[in-house]
Amino acid sequence: MKDFKHYLALASILSVGFGLFWIFNYNRNYQAYITIGLGVVYIAWGTVHHLLKKEFYWHIFIEYLSVATIGCVIVIYLLSRT
Repeated sequence: MKDFKHYLALASILSVGFGLFWIFNYNRNYQAYITIGLGVVYIAWGTVHHLLKKEFYWHIFIEYLSVATIGCVIVIYLLSRT
């Protein structure tokens, strides 16, 4: 798997983000900021990953943006309900 380092970086970033989310379970605002930060980093990672592979197209960027947005909206909505 030639992109192992890329996916390892993504897994590491997401693990740190999930860890921070768990550590700050007492503050919903911090959790919302962490969620948005993870969404932004996910979009940036996807963009850089595809640029390095020379396979970047706008529809791929829109896909990463959509997934991150939907994920953030769902998590923040659930945080606001508790």
